[in-house]
Amino acid sequence: MRTIIVLAGTALLVTACGKGDSGPVKRQPGSWSQKIEIVEFAAPGVRPEQKQQMQQMMNMMAGVSVCITPALAAQENPERNLTAMGGSQDNCKVIDKKFSGGKIAFTANCSQAGKNVKLTADGTSSATEQNIKMTVESVGTQNDGSKLVMNVSAKREGGCKPGEFTPPVPKPAATPAAKS
Repeated sequence: MRTIIVLAGTALLVTACGKGDSGPVKRQPGSWSQKIEIVEFAAPGVRPEQKQQMQQMMNMMAGVSVCITPALAAQENPERNLTAMGGSQDNCKVIDKKFSGGKIAFTANCSQAGKNVKLTADGTSSATEQNIKMTVESVGTQNDGSKLVMNVSAKREGGCKPGEFTPPVPKPAATPAAKS
């Protein structure tokens, strides 16, 4: 179950921006809020009150708005985010992806702590709003029936406000050294 929660959090970061017909559509800088609705939460031994606790945790996360600076918006790159999702051990493999015409969709197979997990996302994304359904489920020989389905929506709420969380701007990817 912990694996599913960690990968779901990672997936939320991946879906931070979409891609248009002519390239990536960057989020507009400003204050962004999100709402996360848990549609389904199942794992061995999970009781109904645990789903309610999980929803409360997601509601607390949704209560935090994020300031997307112009520098951060300029650096957003869904392709890079999908690649980075596997971390330094490269434990996630994207098997299908589509970022076009305001649509965002991808499927990835990930392995973490000996568990295999399938992550899917499907929805819409624009410069000011996103609506994505995400599913994280246990698969393979270690399949324990764990599954998390969420509806994630995010919306630009205007300019940044004092005290908002401001994520750091990622460092640009290193370029190969030129040969002399």
